[in-house]
Amino acid sequence: MRDILIVEDGQQERERLRDVLQKTGYSVTACEAVGMAEEELRKDKFRLAILDIGLSDKSGSHLFNTMKRLGRVEFVIIFTGNPSPHLRQRLLDEGAADYIVKGSPQAQSQSIVQRIRELIGDPQQQQQGRAGIELAEFLSRYVQQSSRSLFLDDAEQLPVCKSCGTSNYIVAFDREPQVPPHIRGVVVCAGCDQVMDPEIS
Repeated sequence: MRDILIVEDGQQERERLRDVLQKTGYSVTACEAVGMAEEELRKDKFRLAILDIGLSDKSGSHLFNTMKRLGRVEFVIIFTGNPSPHLRQRLLDEGAADYIVKGSPQAQSQSIVQRIRELIGDPQQQQQGRAGIELAEFLSRYVQQSSRSLFLDDAEQLPVCKSCGTSNYIVAFDREPQVPPHIRGVVVCAGCDQVMDPEIS
């Protein structure tokens, strides 16, 4: 099960939500159309979805009904530019966890993160309990500047995991006795436990 599915056809808003949630530590899948989201729902379940109503290929209401019917999303936040109180009440009555109007104080990044935490708690990797140290901290404390590029992308950033979309990693050390500076371990994605190359050795 992944953390969050975003369905938003506005590129700027979609990327803003994706970036702030990934930086918070959630695994995020972002889609611009209903068809793409339906494909993701066939592959996996999600703890929460952020769903725009006015989408390019089909209505977000159609996708909302699909999510309820399939039972593959635990919570759905409606994220729309439509401030209609009647639409808000209808969707809440039908099972939406919240109805957030774009441009409102509730739509600001910190407010959305706080609301998501209220609904599903902290990112899933915190619950997985993988022992180790965050890669960013490991690089800054123990790896020489000249060697850090082995773990970074072309923009000198931690790469996005191809499996779950997060950019948070943990260095998990081998359990056998070790004597610094010669240590062994592996870098894994904090969101899905996928191993990242290269290995630490």
